[in-house]
Amino acid sequence: MKPEVDVTVLTGPTVRDLPATRFCASMSASTLAAPLRVAHSAGVRAPGGARRSFRATRIVSRAVAEDESSSSAVYQPAVAPEQPSGADVNAAAKKRLLAVAAASGRGLDATPAQKTAASSLIGELIAANPNPEPATSPTIDGDWELIYSDTFLFRSSPFFWAVGSMMGDTADFFYQAHSHQTGIFGGGVGRVVQTVDTKGGRLISDCVVKASVGLPLLGFSPIFAGYGSVITAGRCAAKDGTRLAVTAETTTVRQDDANVLPQLNFLNGTTVPVEDVMKQVGGGEAGPEVYLDTFYLDDEMRISKLEDGSVFVYQRC
Repeated sequence: MKPEVDVTVLTGPTVRDLPATRFCASMSASTLAAPLRVAHSAGVRAPGGARRSFRATRIVSRAVAEDESSSSAVYQPAVAPEQPSGADVNAAAKKRLLAVAAASGRGLDATPAQKTAASSLIGELIAANPNPEPATSPTIDGDWELIYSDTFLFRSSPFFWAVGSMMGDTADFFYQAHSHQTGIFGGGVGRVVQTVDTKGGRLISDCVVKASVGLPLLGFSPIFAGYGSVITAGRCAAKDGTRLAVTAETTTVRQDDANVLPQLNFLNGTTVPVEDVMKQVGGGEAGPEVYLDTFYLDDEMRISKLEDGSVFVYQRC
């Protein structure tokens, strides 16, 4: 004969016997499960109502166990994502600008979309300029290669700054004519390097030009082509934190491919005193003083503009 068991002990507290709020917080899972173990060891089958209480007790037991497990975990506060530093933002913008420059032939063949993208990136970099006074910073000194411009590449030379200053509104016609002359039959502008030496008060531009000669009736392939450099040197001085005042003094022609047309070798090394010529033309005591404003400068990149707003982006050689 099976022993009698007090059903009250078997059923234990039911859900409705617990407090209304967080009823499982005051009882552990082992406390709620104890009556079940007693009934099972006694071999007693509880009445229907008691069995329903058992099921409620098991549900509560699992809930309490899960609650205890989750509450024992260490709280990890949400961490805001780390914001990129100014240097990282500039590095990303410079990388994108270099890509646009490479894809557009330094801006010479830029599409409207590429021009817009380059202008936006240049504006972004200027707004984050890490050097508030580039013209007086020693960082500006050194050799800088032109990688992008929104105007003719040869205008990186102070010779053309001076010519533009003298010609005024008609200068653009001169630039167009020069571009056509140097670009015909596959010619064009090669590497352009600008050397700045503020301590010595000098600025030198070295522009490689591919000169070609051909006959239109024979097609557009040149009869011969050669490379040469046009080197313009001048004096420079800082006017304020962003502006360099530059006066072109001399222009030297260097024939890099002397064997292509030996008849022109006499031009190799020829130096023209452009300041003296411009003084005679303009009637002044000195050649025209032109300005180069730098709005972005770091160890790798420089962004400068002429007085008419033309942009030049340089990368340190």
